[in-house]
Amino acid sequence: MLLRGLLGLVGFVALWSAAIPLFGVPDHVLPSPLEVVERLGFLYDHGNLLMHIEVTLIEIFWGFTIGLVLGVLFAVIFARVPFLERISTPLILLLQTAPKIAIAPLLLLWLGLGAAPKVVLVAIVTFFPVMTAMLTGIKYVNKSYIDLADVLKLNSWQRFLYIEFPSAIPTLFAGATVATTLAMTAAVIGELMGANKGIGFLLATGQEDADTATVIAMVILLSAIGWAFYALLDYLRVRMEDRYS
Repeated sequence: MLLRGLLGLVGFVALWSAAIPLFGVPDHVLPSPLEVVERLGFLYDHGNLLMHIEVTLIEIFWGFTIGLVLGVLFAVIFARVPFLERISTPLILLLQTAPKIAIAPLLLLWLGLGAAPKVVLVAIVTFFPVMTAMLTGIKYVNKSYIDLADVLKLNSWQRFLYIEFPSAIPTLFAGATVATTLAMTAAVIGELMGANKGIGFLLATGQEDADTATVIAMVILLSAIGWAFYALLDYLRVRMEDRYS
């Protein structure tokens, strides 16, 4: 998979480089790959790029972790108490269907310009796909496992640890994979709406300065971070499935 990805990346860069002279695209519309790399180097040397990357990664990590934990916790609670699921679902759906770009200003007003509103926004968008995936996995556990749990007289915690959680791993990681994309988007939206550091801040600065090279560099950087998160989750999924298989 890595080799195919690298070949695709090389092909994309080659097409990008060839398209600029072929179609006479001006630099301010589409800079060359070399110019984008040079801009990344400039930001690394003079723009404190690593600090901005660290800020965004911290926001994504804590927001995703909080959303993941709450999603799993509420899925277990809803599976045990269906009444709570029925009365909570409309509120959860209302929160999830609200445009995140509309929620971000409210969080900024309530929590300020620091990391807190971005972490909360990432947690919000992470919660729903994780909770839904985990709840689905718990609800559709193989009936023979449920019968075995009854025979063994397993308590609620033992049912979750030895039967429900292992059975829900594939759906849980499917939901978490979706959540990573949403988490990246939410963190950048929060930074675009109001921040003085982070990759989203550099994106906004590049837009204000009509600096296409910076904007493209940040988009590529965000894509690389997203790919890294996806690869990490896939690795964890394989390890978890091997452990509980």
